[in-house]
Amino acid sequence: MNKPKSMSRKGGGVPALVRRSVFDRILREMQEIRYRLDDIENSISKWDPQPLKIPESELLSLPDHLRKTYMAVASKGEPTATEVSNLTGRCRAIESNYLNQLVRIGWLTKRRKSKDICFRLAAGKPVKIQDAVDAGENKQKSERPRKGLLPDQKVEGERAAPRKMKVECLSSDYDGTISPLKVPRNESHVPMETRVMLQRIGKFLPISIFTMKDLGFVMARTPFAHTWSAIGGLETRIGKRVLEREGLEPKLSNIACALQFARSHFTTPGVEIEQKQDSEGRTVAFCIDWRRAKDPDAAKKQASVVADYCKTLKLVLFRYESQPFYDVYPIVPDKGKALQETLNELAVKRGSLYLGDSEMDNPAFKASSISVGVVHDETPSRLLDCDYLVKFENVPSFLKTLIDSNFQFSSDFPMIEANPFREKRLKPVNNVKK
Repeated sequence: MNKPKSMSRKGGGVPALVRRSVFDRILREMQEIRYRLDDIENSISKWDPQPLKIPESELLSLPDHLRKTYMAVASKGEPTATEVSNLTGRCRAIESNYLNQLVRIGWLTKRRKSKDICFRLAAGKPVKIQDAVDAGENKQKSERPRKGLLPDQKVEGERAAPRKMKVECLSSDYDGTISPLKVPRNESHVPMETRVMLQRIGKFLPISIFTMKDLGFVMARTPFAHTWSAIGGLETRIGKRVLEREGLEPKLSNIACALQFARSHFTTPGVEIEQKQDSEGRTVAFCIDWRRAKDPDAAKKQASVVADYCKTLKLVLFRYESQPFYDVYPIVPDKGKALQETLNELAVKRGSLYLGDSEMDNPAFKASSISVGVVHDETPSRLLDCDYLVKFENVPSFLKTLIDSNFQFSSDFPMIEANPFREKRLKPVNNVKK
């Protein structure tokens, strides 16, 4: 029997078979890798201008969310916002905002290829993040508008001429703003026409929901949104991250005591006690609602007793003018602070539009670029510190008009009007009106 040509001996030991086919396959694969690397090198060398070489120290100066987007672009070469979104796992609207932010500060460039907008690494020296922030703040200070006007509005005497502002982010309250008020909790929903408009907007802009309800309640009803701030800003979800306000933990035992007292004290049928739970399942706040009580007068007296007990525990109560319900919180909720934190996370500096329907939305109205109050039967319009007013039934047409105008808000939209009560405000109080 003939020995295979590939057989050899080492030091007189047992013959070792060396299969040439294995080495040949490895050689071919290495050659293919080399050819692919050559193709990549040739492709990059043809870029005009050449990609920017950035020191590691400067790259670390980018905020985490922008650095993640930048690295995704660097790994793909010249991707679209959709491709970057697939790499980072974040929604396209948020990635589009981050990409344009990087373009504005000189880290990326963009160009149109067929029907797509593609992004790639910029050439030249990018603007330092802190320099860009300082320049933006100085510009805002120098161009700060008169209160109640859009930043690019001019004043003619006492009357403001209608002007436009590009909307970069849409934020909204839930109850009474995009969903009807007079429905049981388990039937709460966003009407079809409004939901369709919001789904269309969500493909182009980040949508944030701010509510006094908890995350478990609102997220299931607003799948078109990208961020949610629940329980008046005590808990916020952005992507997979959940942010919680400081100072909750020490007061949770008082909330538990107040909730137990409320359950044992109410004897009138029809009174609802709605618990507001955080993402860990802890009750951090609750609502007393006697709108469907069989005996409203008796329920109101019992609610007053519960409110007095909550005051002894130094809990925060919010009562809405002429409404048969109130909320109990461990600390003061603040939608304005929650909105500002969300805008910072989304890197939105200008063009934030906020929709709300109650005095609890006033802090968010003040923190937004454009504020629109939603009016319905239970809206105390004179207490809303917003720029404009729109009727609840006209919200879908308002959103459609915003889409049709390419998200260019205008104060002369036909379904909105200037708020004559703009200077009226209501500050949160720690007691219940009697």
